[in-house]
Amino acid sequence: MARWTWLALLVPLTGCPPGPTGIAPRDEGEALARVNENLGRVNVPLQYKAVVSFRFRDAEGKQRRFIGHEASLIYAPARYLRFDIRSLAGVVAQFGSNDERYWIWIEPEVRKLWWGEWSRLDRSSTRQFIVSPEDLLDALMLRPLQPALAGGLRPLLRTVGDDHRLLFVRLGQNGQPAGLREIRLDAREPYQPREVIDRLPDGRVQMHAELSHYARVGKDGPYTARKYVVRWPLDDSEMRLDVRRAVLRPDLPPEVFAFPAEWQGQVERLDEAPAP
Repeated sequence: MARWTWLALLVPLTGCPPGPTGIAPRDEGEALARVNENLGRVNVPLQYKAVVSFRFRDAEGKQRRFIGHEASLIYAPARYLRFDIRSLAGVVAQFGSNDERYWIWIEPEVRKLWWGEWSRLDRSSTRQFIVSPEDLLDALMLRPLQPALAGGLRPLLRTVGDDHRLLFVRLGQNGQPAGLREIRLDAREPYQPREVIDRLPDGRVQMHAELSHYARVGKDGPYTARKYVVRWPLDDSEMRLDVRRAVLRPDLPPEVFAFPAEWQGQVERLDEAPAP
């Protein structure tokens, strides 16, 4: 009971503009099912052609910006990702992951590859990834929701008028709350996520994603968002993604998600202790 009291104190609910409503979910199970039945239809690679703007601080604290670049994002279940950012010279940055590894490389100025293995991922580590593929996957909301976060309980559904939210608690090794995720669902069909907020136990926001302009992929495919605004306030990072075209690509080979093993430039492994 105390854990839910903590949730109620931590999560302020904001009002939504009035408008047509749908049928509110009966419970968290129905809310999850609505989202997952839709996203479960992304069962082959999904490709976005888009325009993206990124800003972040690198390991030296320098602000890096990619403004209005062409981008190609390919996702396949459950955590295959290839997100290429292009300039006139070609691909200048890539976020990627497959079943074994995650990585990012940046070509201009930095010419560096950062990577690690999922099996050794430690979210409590002080070594920070710029914007990890895991965070991107969570923000893009392209894969079905799990019934609980790591170490946590089933979510709580809070419904106040047209504001429908799933609240997930993440527990630490001591069994105490280590984080909270709010997912605000559209009160209208297709009932998909409109907002994702990750918080620390003290209420500070780690990630805030806004998703809008949902449309079907193809004639009768899944609904996906076509506009994303994602902020990581504690890391002073932001991504804006405007999707121009979305298609399912069952023809793509697995090599699309290959780790860049032949990288020529600096390399930093993120799941190993830094050199003294």
